[in-house]
Amino acid sequence: MGDETWANIQLVKSKREIFREKIKKRKAERETILSSVSGGGSSSSGSPGSFIPPVTTTPTIPTTLPSNTQLPPASAVAAAAASASASAAAAVAAAAAAVAAAAVAAATPNGSADLSLECALLESLSGALPPVQSTQLTQTLSTKLRKTLQSKVVDNLLQKFAYKELISITQDTAEGRTSITVTAVQHSKVTAVLGAEYREKKLQPVTASQQGERPATEKVAVLSDEPPLKILREDKENKNDKDKRKETQDDDVMSLLSAQSIRERETKKVGEEIMELLSKPTAKEQSIAQRFRSQGGAKVQEFCPHGTKEECERAMKKSLQCGRLHFRKIIQKHTDESLGDCSFLNTCFHMDTCRYVHYEVDYTGVSEQHQHDQPPSIIMPRERPRQEERTILFPPQWIQCDLRFLDMSILGKFAVIMADPPWDIHMELPYGTMSDDEMRQLNIPIMQEEGLIFLWVTGRAMELGRECLKLWGYERVDEIIWVKTNQLQRIIRTGRTGHWLNHGKEHCLVGMKGNPKINRGLDGDVIVAEVRATSHKPDEIYGIIERLSPGTRKLELFGRPHNVQPNWVTLGNQLEGVNLLEEDLVKSFKERYPDGICRKPSSQ
Repeated sequence: MGDETWANIQLVKSKREIFREKIKKRKAERETILSSVSGGGSSSSGSPGSFIPPVTTTPTIPTTLPSNTQLPPASAVAAAAASASASAAAAVAAAAAAVAAAAVAAATPNGSADLSLECALLESLSGALPPVQSTQLTQTLSTKLRKTLQSKVVDNLLQKFAYKELISITQDTAEGRTSITVTAVQHSKVTAVLGAEYREKKLQPVTASQQGERPATEKVAVLSDEPPLKILREDKENKNDKDKRKETQDDDVMSLLSAQSIRERETKKVGEEIMELLSKPTAKEQSIAQRFRSQGGAKVQEFCPHGTKEECERAMKKSLQCGRLHFRKIIQKHTDESLGDCSFLNTCFHMDTCRYVHYEVDYTGVSEQHQHDQPPSIIMPRERPRQEERTILFPPQWIQCDLRFLDMSILGKFAVIMADPPWDIHMELPYGTMSDDEMRQLNIPIMQEEGLIFLWVTGRAMELGRECLKLWGYERVDEIIWVKTNQLQRIIRTGRTGHWLNHGKEHCLVGMKGNPKINRGLDGDVIVAEVRATSHKPDEIYGIIERLSPGTRKLELFGRPHNVQPNWVTLGNQLEGVNLLEEDLVKSFKERYPDGICRKPSSQ
């Protein structure tokens, strides 16, 4: 450590010696120049390296002297000239410094006053509660700054802030005078601008004084003995201050360029109004939504998150009576409660022998409370729907058949088709499946010229279902997701399908042919419903389809007894017999199948 300090000291000393040598050399050059001038050298444009300070108060030296004049020694002349030039240079430097200081002193008060007024106005706006009159702000600022302010100055500043979108103003003209009212203040922007103004206010006096002193420093530094390092350091600081001022000016210019013009603001406002009009439902859409609205409010009862009544009472400490549905444990002789709940609950295939805990809904005390809690608005008379708004429900129809051999042409045309095919998903299933080629060969196109098709898919059938839709002449336009829950209304995490992950959802592809007339935007594309028997789809899908296409003929393929619905014709090999009510359909079916059997290949 001591060696490094000694080396630094020696380095500083050596630099000082070099500076002294340079200063002596410059003094010697000046003496040489002055001696040449006093000795008769009349060339004012001498060598490029000569330096003659701009002296205005020194007397001129005549180039020719009388013969009887006695000349002083050369050294005396040189010393006098050197002292005269030095005093002249010092006088010039002092005058320049005085002029610069006077300029700074003359320029600083107005700029600082304007900046102080802007800051004071911004502070008043940030703490004011709109609407505020400009006259009130003028009085407040006059009291705060202890000087009389003109209302015109404050109005100009308010208009400037409004152009920068710091505030919102309105102008009123009464009795030939224009008054400005501040209606809104953007507090975040005002705070940011106020902070920038304070920073600029702190930097401005320092930079101005440094700029005013810089010429004098440069002039005096030529004749002083100060080291050049200090001069270079001051020049670097002055340059940094100049760069900061330039950056501040650039930021102001960029903020002005990025500010929206009046035309751009008007265009944006018109666009927002158009989007607002487009997003509003039309009278027809409102009528359709009102038509399918549940009468008497929501009829669905919510399940208690605690599960059983015992857990609910323990959590609520019997302080309140819970009005939600609860579950009751099914405890049999072989049940072991220490094992916990069954993963499959109501879908367990071996409930008679399963040792895990199962549940059932506890309806005790629910019906009476539900009737007591019904609002009186339910029994109030309601306006009867118009004739064109009434939905006609035709009784359910079904045919027990094998879809691979049924002649689809006898069924007629349908507006909606839904199918839950027995896809071959390469897993062991409790029902028979159809091959991919048999699915592709189904005569679906003959039953629909335009309309919708809802195709349930899962696993590897998702790609095959899209292929079948395209082959049958449909365009896939949407998709419905069924999120499966168990009996306790919790998401299933141990589904029986899936090769790599347990599937807790199913997909229903929605295809469209032609341009059918449907009600758009009434329902969502997610169904959260409880899992029941194998391949038993949620009943919510029927409500979604009926609201899309109310009162039209609908067909369901691969249906079972629980799938029969009003306005639907259901086809499947697990149905019981044939039940047809439409005259044309009955006639076509009897002509094609006189014996009523359509579960095997036709002999024709």
